Amino acid sequence: MDWSTATSWWIVAGVLVAAELATGTFYLLMLALGAVAAALAAHLGVAFNGQLLAAALIGGGAVAAWHVRRGQR
Repeated sequence: MDWSTATSWWIVAGVLVAAELATGTFYLLMLALGAVAAALAAHLGVAFNGQLLAAALIGGGAVAAWHVRRGQR
């Protein structure tokens, strides 16, 4: 069986969502969003470095935004 890079990103996103459900840590859900962004980038044919960049920007940005939002409460 030959998996594409996009399939690997979807599996990573699924594992992160399952870990979030098991632990209740909302930050893992934000990281899963980054993995979804990387999977979508892979479907668009973006190189692996671009996929990593998408995962880092979206996932890291979502974590940072959530952290700021929690700090304002």
